Amino acid sequence: MAKIVLGIGSSHSPQVSSTADIWSLHAERDRLNPDTHYEERERELGHTLQEQLSPEVWQKKYEACQAAVERLNREIQEADPDILVVVGDDQEELFLDEAKPTFGVFWGSELKDFPLRLEDLHPSMRPVIWAWHTTENIDYYPAHSELGKHIIEKMMIEGFDVSQSTTQIEGRSLGHAYTFVQRRLATHKTIPMVPVFVNCFYKPNQPTPARCYEFGQALRRAIESWEEDQRVAVIASGGLSHFKLDEHLDQVVIQGLKSKEPEILKTLPREKLEGASGEILNWIVSAGAIEHLELQYLEYVSGYRSPAGTGVGMTFAVWR
Repeated sequence: MAKIVLGIGSSHSPQVSSTADIWSLHAERDRLNPDTHYEERERELGHTLQEQLSPEVWQKKYEACQAAVERLNREIQEADPDILVVVGDDQEELFLDEAKPTFGVFWGSELKDFPLRLEDLHPSMRPVIWAWHTTENIDYYPAHSELGKHIIEKMMIEGFDVSQSTTQIEGRSLGHAYTFVQRRLATHKTIPMVPVFVNCFYKPNQPTPARCYEFGQALRRAIESWEEDQRVAVIASGGLSHFKLDEHLDQVVIQGLKSKEPEILKTLPREKLEGASGEILNWIVSAGAIEHLELQYLEYVSGYRSPAGTGVGMTFAVWR
C-alpha cells in the first residue's frame, strides 16, 4: 500500500528567491497593484515599519529563506519519496475563463513548462524567474498518471467532485506553484508529480477552509488506499499571507499547524483569505492529508518590503 512519509510546506513567492537588493523592486510592483491599496496603507502603516525595511534586515531575512529552502531540499532527499503530490493553485496559467475548478487533479503522464520572455516581465521578476520557469527550451516533468487517476476515482467516492485534466493546451505552462517545487525543492533528482489544484483566488467557487481540510483528509485516504508500494510526499505550495502581509493571520495558521487542532484551520474567516493570501488553503488541504505526521520544523519570515506593509509571510515546514 502507498504510504505518506513526508509533508512539506513552502512559500513559492519570487521574494523567497530574490536577493535583498531586489526587494525594493517588488515593492514598486506592489504600488502598481490596486489590490494592495498601497497609498492608503502607506499613510496608515509607514511610521511603524521603518525598522523592517533596512538593507541589513532584508539581507538577514533573505539568508533565512535560503537556509529554509536548503533544509526542505535535504528533507526531501533523505525521505526519498517515489512520488510528489503537490497541492497548489493555478493563477491563470493552465486554466483561464473557460474553466476554473474548485478542486482538480492532473493525471496525464507529462507536464510542460513553456519558456517565458524576460522582456515581458516586470523588472523585479527578471532576476528570479529561474526559480519558477524556464526562459529557453520547454522543460518536461514526469507526472504520475496511475496515482492521479486513483486519487480522482477515490475522491469521487468520498463525495468530492474533482475536475480532471490529462493534457495542456499548447502554450499554457504548468503553474509556478508546481514548477517551484521542481526547480527549488526537489533538485537532487526528478520525482514524478501529481498536481492537485485548489481554487485559491477566483470567485465565486473558492472552497471554504473547512472544505479544504476535509478534502485533505480524503486525499490521504485516497493515497493510502492505492495498492502500489510507493512512498509519497505531500507538498503545500504557496502562502502564507501576501501581498498585504498579515502577521496575525499567519500566526493563527501556524498555531493551527503546531497544535494539530483542525478547528483553528477550519474556522479561519474566508474573507481573510483574500487574493494571494488564499494560498493558505493549500496548507489547510495538506494539513488534513498529513495530520498523522508530526511537525518537526517551521520557519517563518515576515518579508515586509514596503512602508505600505506589502510583502509575504514566507513560511517553510516539515512533517515526518
